[in-house]
Amino acid sequence: MGKMKELQIETHNLDRDWQDLLLRILAQEDVGLAAATRPDEEPADEEEWELYRSLPDLTFTPKETVRKLAVEFKMFRWQKDWQRHVRDAISHIHGIVRTEGFDGGIVIVSLDISDQALAELKSTAAPEVQIWGLGTLRSLAEKDDALADALEALVSETVLDGDSGIRGNVDTQSPTGWKLASRLRQIPAGKEGWSDFEKYCEQAIRFLFAAELSNLSSQQRTDDKLNRMDLIGRIKSDRGSFWSMIAADFSSRYIVFDAKNYHEPIGQAEIQITEKYLFSKGLRTVAILVARSGADESARKSAETILRENGKFILVINLDDLCHMLTGADAGDPPENRLFERMDEMLMKMGR
Repeated sequence: MGKMKELQIETHNLDRDWQDLLLRILAQEDVGLAAATRPDEEPADEEEWELYRSLPDLTFTPKETVRKLAVEFKMFRWQKDWQRHVRDAISHIHGIVRTEGFDGGIVIVSLDISDQALAELKSTAAPEVQIWGLGTLRSLAEKDDALADALEALVSETVLDGDSGIRGNVDTQSPTGWKLASRLRQIPAGKEGWSDFEKYCEQAIRFLFAAELSNLSSQQRTDDKLNRMDLIGRIKSDRGSFWSMIAADFSSRYIVFDAKNYHEPIGQAEIQITEKYLFSKGLRTVAILVARSGADESARKSAETILRENGKFILVINLDDLCHMLTGADAGDPPENRLFERMDEMLMKMGR
Protein backbone atom coordinates (compact mmCIF):
# COMPACT_ATOMS: atom_id res chain seq x y z
CA MET A 1 0.00 0.00 0.00
CA GLY A 2 3.01 2.36 0.18
CA LYS A 3 2.55 5.48 2.25
CA MET A 4 -1.20 4.95 2.60
CA LYS A 5 -0.79 1.90 4.84
CA GLU A 6 1.68 3.75 7.05
CA LEU A 7 -0.66 6.67 7.73
CA GLN A 8 -1.97 6.34 11.27
CA ILE A 9 -3.92 9.59 11.51
CA GLU A 10 -7.68 9.63 11.79
CA THR A 11 -8.79 12.90 10.20
CA HIS A 12 -11.76 13.37 12.48
CA ASN A 13 -9.62 13.13 15.60
CA LEU A 14 -6.97 15.38 14.07
CA ASP A 15 -9.59 18.02 13.39
CA ARG A 16 -10.68 17.81 17.03
CA ASP A 17 -7.07 18.26 18.12
CA TRP A 18 -6.93 21.44 16.07
CA GLN A 19 -10.18 22.71 17.57
CA ASP A 20 -8.90 22.09 21.09
CA LEU A 21 -5.60 23.81 20.36
CA LEU A 22 -7.31 26.82 18.80
CA LEU A 23 -9.45 27.18 21.92
CA ARG A 24 -6.31 27.19 24.06
CA ILE A 25 -4.58 29.74 21.84
CA LEU A 26 -7.54 32.12 21.59
CA ALA A 27 -8.42 31.81 25.28
CA GLN A 28 -5.01 32.94 26.50
CA GLU A 29 -5.24 35.74 29.05
CA ASP A 30 -3.64 38.31 26.77
CA VAL A 31 -5.57 37.16 23.66
CA GLY A 32 -9.27 36.99 24.57
CA LEU A 33 -12.21 34.72 25.36
CA ALA A 34 -13.11 31.69 23.25
CA ALA A 35 -15.72 28.92 23.38
CA ALA A 36 -16.78 25.92 21.29
CA THR A 37 -20.31 26.02 19.88
CA ARG A 38 -21.04 22.69 18.21
CA PRO A 39 -21.97 19.40 19.93
CA ASP A 40 -19.57 16.46 19.61
CA GLU A 41 -22.16 14.29 17.85
CA GLU A 42 -22.92 14.88 14.20
CA PRO A 43 -26.54 15.75 13.28
CA ALA A 44 -28.97 12.85 13.07
CA ASP A 45 -31.46 14.38 10.61
CA GLU A 46 -31.95 17.27 8.20
CA GLU A 47 -33.42 19.57 10.84
CA GLU A 48 -30.37 19.10 13.04
CA TRP A 49 -28.12 19.63 10.00
CA GLU A 50 -29.76 23.00 9.37
CA LEU A 51 -29.10 24.06 12.97
CA TYR A 52 -25.58 22.62 12.92
CA ARG A 53 -24.46 24.50 9.83
CA SER A 54 -25.66 27.82 11.26
CA LEU A 55 -23.16 27.52 14.11
CA PRO A 56 -19.49 28.48 13.77
CA ASP A 57 -16.78 26.17 15.09
CA LEU A 58 -15.86 28.66 17.83
CA THR A 59 -16.78 32.06 19.17
CA PHE A 60 -14.06 34.57 20.03
CA THR A 61 -14.00 37.95 21.75
CA PRO A 62 -10.60 39.65 21.46
CA LYS A 63 -9.17 41.13 24.64
CA GLU A 64 -10.34 44.62 25.54
CA THR A 65 -13.21 44.52 23.07
CA VAL A 66 -16.87 43.55 23.20
CA ARG A 67 -16.90 42.27 19.60
CA LYS A 68 -18.14 38.69 19.36
CA LEU A 69 -16.62 36.94 16.35
CA ALA A 70 -17.61 33.69 14.65
CA VAL A 71 -14.61 31.45 13.92
CA GLU A 72 -14.40 28.68 11.31
CA PHE A 73 -11.36 26.40 11.05
CA LYS A 74 -10.44 24.67 7.79
CA MET A 75 -7.98 21.79 7.91
CA PHE A 76 -6.11 20.95 4.71
CA ARG A 77 -4.18 17.67 4.35
CA TRP A 78 -3.31 18.54 0.73
CA GLN A 79 -2.90 21.94 -0.85
CA LYS A 80 -4.55 21.25 -4.18
CA ASP A 81 -7.32 23.73 -4.94
CA TRP A 82 -7.28 25.15 -1.39
CA GLN A 83 -8.22 28.67 -2.51
CA ARG A 84 -11.61 27.60 -3.83
CA HIS A 85 -12.47 25.95 -0.51
CA VAL A 86 -11.39 29.03 1.46
CA ARG A 87 -13.50 31.26 -0.79
CA ASP A 88 -16.50 29.04 0.00
CA ALA A 89 -15.65 29.24 3.71
CA ILE A 90 -15.62 33.04 3.56
CA SER A 91 -19.06 33.03 1.95
CA HIS A 92 -20.34 30.56 4.55
CA ILE A 93 -19.13 32.48 7.58
CA HIS A 94 -20.37 35.75 6.08
CA GLY A 95 -23.84 34.18 6.12
CA ILE A 96 -23.42 33.12 9.75
CA VAL A 97 -22.31 36.64 10.76
CA ARG A 98 -25.25 38.20 8.94
CA THR A 99 -27.96 35.87 10.26
CA GLU A 100 -26.73 35.02 13.76
CA GLY A 101 -25.85 38.52 14.96
CA PHE A 102 -22.04 38.27 15.18
CA ASP A 103 -19.87 41.36 14.86
CA GLY A 104 -17.51 39.70 12.41
CA GLY A 105 -15.87 36.44 11.45
CA ILE A 106 -12.51 34.72 11.12
CA VAL A 107 -11.59 31.85 8.79
CA ILE A 108 -8.50 30.05 10.14
CA VAL A 109 -6.57 27.89 7.67
CA SER A 110 -4.04 25.19 8.62
CA LEU A 111 -1.54 26.40 6.01
CA ASP A 112 1.07 29.10 5.58
CA ILE A 113 -0.46 31.75 3.33
CA SER A 114 1.52 34.46 1.58
CA ASP A 115 0.56 38.13 1.90
CA GLN A 116 -0.29 38.13 -1.81
CA ALA A 117 -2.66 35.19 -1.44
CA LEU A 118 -4.28 36.78 1.63
CA ALA A 119 -4.86 39.97 -0.33
CA GLU A 120 -6.46 37.99 -3.16
CA LEU A 121 -8.73 36.20 -0.72
CA LYS A 122 -9.95 39.34 1.02
CA SER A 123 -13.51 39.80 -0.18
CA THR A 124 -15.17 43.16 -0.68
CA ALA A 125 -18.47 41.30 -0.37
CA ALA A 126 -17.55 40.16 3.17
CA PRO A 127 -15.34 42.92 4.62
CA GLU A 128 -16.02 41.83 8.19
CA VAL A 129 -14.39 38.40 7.62
CA GLN A 130 -10.68 37.99 8.38
CA ILE A 131 -8.47 35.17 7.05
CA TRP A 132 -5.76 33.79 9.30
CA GLY A 133 -3.00 31.42 8.25
CA LEU A 134 -0.37 29.71 10.35
CA GLY A 135 1.61 32.94 10.65
CA THR A 136 -1.12 34.53 12.77
CA LEU A 137 -1.49 31.44 14.95
CA ARG A 138 2.25 31.25 15.51
CA SER A 139 2.37 34.89 16.61
CA LEU A 140 -0.45 34.28 19.12
CA ALA A 141 1.15 31.10 20.50
CA GLU A 142 4.78 32.22 20.60
CA LYS A 143 4.74 33.39 24.25
CA ASP A 144 3.75 29.93 25.47
CA ASP A 145 6.32 27.27 24.60
CA ALA A 146 3.87 24.41 25.15
CA LEU A 147 1.30 25.95 22.78
CA ALA A 148 3.96 26.77 20.20
CA ASP A 149 5.30 23.20 20.29
CA ALA A 150 1.79 21.73 20.09
CA LEU A 151 1.02 23.91 17.07
CA GLU A 152 4.12 22.80 15.16
CA ALA A 153 3.42 19.15 16.01
CA LEU A 154 -0.10 19.43 14.58
CA VAL A 155 1.17 21.19 11.46
CA SER A 156 3.65 18.37 10.81
CA GLU A 157 0.93 15.74 11.27
CA THR A 158 -1.60 17.54 9.10
CA VAL A 159 0.06 18.50 5.82
CA LEU A 160 0.77 15.38 3.76
CA ASP A 161 2.42 16.89 0.68
CA GLY A 162 5.41 18.35 2.49
CA ASP A 163 5.12 21.95 1.29
CA SER A 164 3.43 24.66 3.32
CA GLY A 165 4.25 27.61 1.07
CA ILE A 166 1.00 28.86 -0.47
CA ARG A 167 0.49 31.09 -3.48
CA GLY A 168 -1.68 31.29 -6.53
CA ASN A 169 -4.91 32.67 -7.92
CA VAL A 170 -8.34 32.19 -6.45
CA ASP A 171 -11.13 30.33 -8.19
CA THR A 172 -14.77 30.94 -7.35
CA GLN A 173 -17.69 28.54 -7.33
CA SER A 174 -21.25 28.99 -6.20
CA PRO A 175 -21.95 26.69 -3.26
CA THR A 176 -24.70 24.18 -4.02
CA GLY A 177 -23.62 21.26 -1.83
CA TRP A 178 -26.38 21.86 0.71
CA LYS A 179 -29.04 21.73 -2.03
CA LEU A 180 -27.63 18.48 -3.42
CA ALA A 181 -27.47 16.92 0.05
CA SER A 182 -31.06 17.91 0.81
CA ARG A 183 -32.24 16.47 -2.50
CA LEU A 184 -30.40 13.19 -1.92
CA ARG A 185 -31.94 12.78 1.54
CA GLN A 186 -35.44 13.29 0.09
CA ILE A 187 -35.09 10.46 -2.45
CA PRO A 188 -36.91 7.31 -1.28
CA ALA A 189 -34.77 4.23 -0.71
CA GLY A 190 -35.15 1.19 -2.94
CA LYS A 191 -36.36 0.72 -6.50
CA GLU A 192 -38.68 3.72 -6.36
CA GLY A 193 -35.79 6.16 -6.11
CA TRP A 194 -32.85 4.32 -7.73
CA SER A 195 -32.75 6.46 -10.89
CA ASP A 196 -32.85 9.79 -9.03
CA PHE A 197 -30.30 8.51 -6.52
CA GLU A 198 -27.84 7.65 -9.30
CA LYS A 199 -28.46 10.99 -11.00
CA TYR A 200 -27.90 13.10 -7.90
CA CYS A 201 -24.93 11.01 -6.76
CA GLU A 202 -23.34 11.77 -10.12
CA GLN A 203 -24.05 15.48 -9.68
CA ALA A 204 -22.54 15.31 -6.20
CA ILE A 205 -19.33 13.64 -7.43
CA ARG A 206 -18.97 16.21 -10.19
CA PHE A 207 -19.57 19.04 -7.73
CA LEU A 208 -17.03 17.70 -5.25
CA PHE A 209 -14.26 16.41 -7.48
CA ALA A 210 -14.50 17.86 -11.00
CA ALA A 211 -11.36 19.91 -10.30
CA GLU A 212 -9.35 16.79 -9.42
CA LEU A 213 -10.81 14.22 -11.85
CA SER A 214 -10.94 14.88 -15.57
CA ASN A 215 -13.11 13.42 -18.30
CA LEU A 216 -15.82 12.25 -15.89
CA SER A 217 -18.11 10.05 -17.99
CA SER A 218 -21.38 8.45 -16.92
CA GLN A 219 -23.11 5.20 -17.82
CA GLN A 220 -20.10 3.67 -19.59
CA ARG A 221 -20.61 0.04 -20.62
CA THR A 222 -17.70 -2.40 -20.65
CA ASP A 223 -16.73 -4.00 -23.95
CA ASP A 224 -18.42 -7.29 -23.08
CA LYS A 225 -21.72 -5.34 -22.64
CA LEU A 226 -22.33 -7.09 -19.32
CA ASN A 227 -21.34 -4.46 -16.75
CA ARG A 228 -22.26 -0.81 -16.48
CA MET A 229 -20.26 1.74 -14.49
CA ASP A 230 -22.24 4.66 -13.14
CA LEU A 231 -19.34 7.11 -13.43
CA ILE A 232 -15.64 6.91 -14.30
CA GLY A 233 -13.00 9.64 -14.28
CA ARG A 234 -9.27 10.04 -14.88
CA ILE A 235 -7.11 11.15 -11.95
CA LYS A 236 -5.19 14.30 -12.85
CA SER A 237 -1.42 14.08 -12.63
CA ASP A 238 -1.03 16.97 -10.16
CA ARG A 239 1.27 16.01 -7.32
CA GLY A 240 0.58 16.61 -3.66
CA SER A 241 -3.12 15.73 -3.54
CA PHE A 242 -5.30 12.99 -2.11
CA TRP A 243 -5.99 11.69 -5.61
CA SER A 244 -2.31 11.60 -6.63
CA MET A 245 -1.70 9.50 -3.51
CA ILE A 246 -4.48 7.14 -4.60
CA ALA A 247 -2.93 6.90 -8.07
CA ALA A 248 0.52 6.11 -6.68
CA ASP A 249 -0.44 3.69 -3.92
CA PHE A 250 -2.91 1.63 -5.95
CA SER A 251 -1.33 1.97 -9.42
CA SER A 252 -4.51 3.42 -10.86
CA ARG A 253 -5.04 6.11 -13.47
CA TYR A 254 -8.83 5.92 -13.38
CA ILE A 255 -11.43 5.78 -10.63
CA VAL A 256 -14.92 4.30 -10.77
CA PHE A 257 -17.95 5.52 -8.82
CA ASP A 258 -21.02 3.37 -8.28
CA ALA A 259 -24.27 4.09 -6.42
CA LYS A 260 -26.63 1.73 -4.57
CA ASN A 261 -29.95 3.03 -3.21
CA TYR A 262 -30.81 -0.06 -1.13
CA HIS A 263 -32.90 0.02 2.05
CA GLU A 264 -30.43 -2.27 3.81
CA PRO A 265 -26.62 -2.25 3.89
CA ILE A 266 -25.07 -3.78 0.79
CA GLY A 267 -23.50 -7.23 1.02
CA GLN A 268 -20.80 -9.32 -0.59
CA ALA A 269 -22.64 -9.59 -3.92
CA GLU A 270 -22.58 -5.83 -4.54
CA ILE A 271 -18.85 -5.66 -3.81
CA GLN A 272 -18.20 -8.48 -6.27
CA ILE A 273 -20.28 -6.74 -8.94
CA THR A 274 -18.28 -3.53 -8.48
CA GLU A 275 -15.03 -5.50 -8.75
CA LYS A 276 -16.00 -6.46 -12.30
CA TYR A 277 -15.66 -2.80 -13.27
CA LEU A 278 -11.98 -2.84 -12.21
CA PHE A 279 -9.10 -3.99 -14.36
CA SER A 280 -5.46 -3.83 -13.24
CA LYS A 281 -3.87 -3.82 -16.69
CA GLY A 282 -6.24 -1.02 -17.69
CA LEU A 283 -4.96 1.06 -14.72
CA ARG A 284 -8.46 0.98 -13.25
CA THR A 285 -8.06 -0.51 -9.77
CA VAL A 286 -10.04 1.83 -7.47
CA ALA A 287 -13.78 2.22 -6.96
CA ILE A 288 -15.83 4.32 -4.55
CA LEU A 289 -19.22 2.80 -3.91
CA VAL A 290 -21.91 5.13 -2.51
CA ALA A 291 -24.26 2.79 -0.64
CA ARG A 292 -27.18 4.63 0.89
CA SER A 293 -27.24 2.45 4.01
CA GLY A 294 -23.57 1.51 4.09
CA ALA A 295 -22.14 -2.02 3.99
CA ASP A 296 -22.56 -5.09 6.15
CA GLU A 297 -19.78 -7.30 7.54
CA SER A 298 -19.77 -9.65 4.54
CA ALA A 299 -19.24 -6.69 2.22
CA ARG A 300 -16.38 -5.41 4.35
CA LYS A 301 -14.64 -8.79 4.35
CA SER A 302 -15.18 -9.20 0.62
CA ALA A 303 -13.59 -5.78 -0.08
CA GLU A 304 -10.62 -6.72 2.11
CA THR A 305 -10.16 -10.04 0.31
CA ILE A 306 -10.29 -8.37 -3.11
CA LEU A 307 -7.69 -5.84 -2.04
CA ARG A 308 -5.44 -8.43 -0.41
CA GLU A 309 -5.56 -10.94 -3.27
CA ASN A 310 -6.10 -8.80 -6.37
CA GLY A 311 -4.85 -5.33 -5.41
CA LYS A 312 -8.20 -3.73 -6.22
CA PHE A 313 -9.44 -1.15 -3.74
CA ILE A 314 -13.20 -0.72 -3.20
CA LEU A 315 -14.17 1.95 -0.68
CA VAL A 316 -17.76 2.08 0.57
CA ILE A 317 -19.24 5.34 1.84
CA ASN A 318 -22.83 5.87 2.93
CA LEU A 319 -25.33 8.65 2.30
CA ASP A 320 -24.36 10.47 5.49
CA ASP A 321 -20.71 10.52 4.35
CA LEU A 322 -21.65 11.98 0.98
CA CYS A 323 -23.95 14.61 2.49
CA HIS A 324 -21.27 15.50 5.03
CA MET A 325 -18.84 16.18 2.18
CA LEU A 326 -21.42 18.21 0.25
CA THR A 327 -22.47 20.48 3.10
CA GLY A 328 -18.88 20.78 4.26
CA ALA A 329 -17.77 21.86 0.77
CA ASP A 330 -20.15 24.82 0.95
CA ALA A 331 -18.37 25.84 4.14
CA GLY A 332 -14.91 25.32 2.62
CA ASP A 333 -14.11 21.85 4.07
CA PRO A 334 -12.02 19.72 1.66
CA PRO A 335 -14.24 16.70 0.81
CA GLU A 336 -11.26 14.37 0.51
CA ASN A 337 -10.83 14.57 4.30
CA ARG A 338 -13.84 12.27 4.80
CA LEU A 339 -12.67 9.86 2.09
CA PHE A 340 -9.24 9.68 3.68
CA GLU A 341 -10.80 9.00 7.08
CA ARG A 342 -12.90 6.12 5.73
CA MET A 343 -9.93 4.70 3.82
CA ASP A 344 -7.71 4.94 6.88
CA GLU A 345 -10.32 3.05 8.94
CA MET A 346 -10.51 0.24 6.39
CA LEU A 347 -6.76 -0.19 5.93
CA MET A 348 -5.92 0.00 9.62
CA LYS A 349 -8.48 -2.71 10.51
CA MET A 350 -7.50 -4.99 7.67
CA GLY A 351 -5.88 -8.30 8.63
CA ARG A 352 -3.33 -10.33 6.76
